[in-house]
Amino acid sequence: MDKSILLKYSVVIFSSALLMYSLKKYFISENDINRLSKINENQIKIENIIIYPVKACKGIELKKCKLTEYGFENDRRWMIIYNNRYCAQKAYPILSTIETSFSKDGEFLIISKKGIEKQLKISTKPLQLQQLDEKRIYNNVAMFDNQSQCYDEGDECAQWLDQVIGGSADGTTADKGFRLVQMCPEGIWQRKIRTHMSDNLNANTQASKLYKNSLSNSCQIMILSKESIHETNIRIDKTRKEKGEQIQAHLGWDRYRPNILISGVNTFEEDNWKLISISSSSSSSSSSNDNDNNNVELTIAEANARCPVVVVDQVNGIMDPYNDDEPLRTLKTFRKVTCKIGEKVLLGTYAVIDNSKFINRVIHVGDSINVLKTGFTSNYYSEIEKPQTQQQA
Repeated sequence: MDKSILLKYSVVIFSSALLMYSLKKYFISENDINRLSKINENQIKIENIIIYPVKACKGIELKKCKLTEYGFENDRRWMIIYNNRYCAQKAYPILSTIETSFSKDGEFLIISKKGIEKQLKISTKPLQLQQLDEKRIYNNVAMFDNQSQCYDEGDECAQWLDQVIGGSADGTTADKGFRLVQMCPEGIWQRKIRTHMSDNLNANTQASKLYKNSLSNSCQIMILSKESIHETNIRIDKTRKEKGEQIQAHLGWDRYRPNILISGVNTFEEDNWKLISISSSSSSSSSSNDNDNNNVELTIAEANARCPVVVVDQVNGIMDPYNDDEPLRTLKTFRKVTCKIGEKVLLGTYAVIDNSKFINRVIHVGDSINVLKTGFTSNYYSEIEKPQTQQQA
């Protein structure tokens, strides 16, 4: 065949392929835009902002909160340890009844418990590396799946904790030796988010970015919707009814310990998000440039695999008060996935601050959320099924 004819055929084939690729890309892009437009037709709002200054203890609801390189300011900055290991509600459910607050000037963290007259008053002033007492530094506190570097808050705090916690996990012996610690400053602090979460975030990049973490088990910020909690409650009622059990009061968000509670979404819609933007409600009358300086973007890192802490009655500090393993029992029927370490149930999603320009910005209750990207996939958990909701059934 003549070379000129071959060349013409090649050009036609290449041009056709390029056209098909461009059309496919266009329609996919259009579909993405239409899907995002439909999602954002709903007014997705921040209903609550919650931080947990002392890991595993009661949270504080805030009207607004500043972002730091670790997540929310003062979230999981302090922690109770025993035998050089972090204390969790799974072993010590009474921790859920230890309350935290801040002084009006914000200079002190107040730790208290109902029925105990004495309170602890801890300075919130950032630790200075050059002023630390080396004898009070813990270089390798055992965490969920890694280690942390912490600074001891002293004997007075330890004595108070011994009095308040007052017993071992099984209630048979009187444990002593609880210590209150806080995160060491930069220069000593090394802790990062969980490896499989950073792997998700780095999956489509050439870089291998590391994301700092506080004393939180897994990641910087946890997001959960009221709609997902409501659907779970409906299913728990159904489970109890089918088993001939008494219907109990619905579980609140405190069982799941989110940082951001949202409303205005479809049930479990947060599963699919990849990138969201938070627009400050307080800047609605500002110029567009001011709004850009107030907006915050959060990148989704992974779904939240739930542990037995969700079975703890957060008000009374009781593990599994009805001996029915709820909500885990019901979540296993429709939110179960597999991973390298076995089966898990998912509820809520973790996010990180992926751009340093958003650090020190503030988000508020009432702020709007716009979904910028969807289609999140995990490299760690299997894909969860999308069953019909009980509200649709």
